[in-house]
Amino acid sequence: MRDLDPGRARALIESLHAAIRAVRELDAVVLARLHGHVLGGALELVLAADLRLAAASCRLGMPEITVGIPSVIEAALLPGLVGWGRTAELLLTGETIDATLAERWGLVNRAVPDDALDREVAAWVARLLALPARALRSQKALLREWRRVDLEAAIALSMDAFAASYTSDEPRQAMQAFLERRRDRR
Repeated sequence: MRDLDPGRARALIESLHAAIRAVRELDAVVLARLHGHVLGGALELVLAADLRLAAASCRLGMPEITVGIPSVIEAALLPGLVGWGRTAELLLTGETIDATLAERWGLVNRAVPDDALDREVAAWVARLLALPARALRSQKALLREWRRVDLEAAIALSMDAFAASYTSDEPRQAMQAFLERRRDRR
């Protein structure tokens, strides 16, 4: 990136944004598995995921400021995850944080021992795959929309999604399975 001019810089950042936006807008749930160093554009890609699991040794940060450029595009998702003060800390200092602190801040869902990361990812994937697929897609769509609208609009969208969920048998089947599991536990 050292030799970019303004036109090529814009083309680069627009193409990176398009790729990350495609991940963010997938209908399927995206779970990010983090290990090693997750910096700059890599962290922006991770921010586009719905769920983030990190190895304890993972380091996360937005070091662009240290090389003379601002953190941009999906870095704008940071305030919604970690708040404005922590976003400012990451973006204005360029320092990295460890996965444990990232979990405390809400940047990652879980920080786990390095040797447990693959097991944890597999367990989360299994839980997600066991959920009713249509409901999961609907919930993801609502989460995405809630970021874009005010509270009253979010509630209205939610009520529409709830009613629409009954256009298939998925709720009845899932609730029947729940009741049967509950009955079997007695």
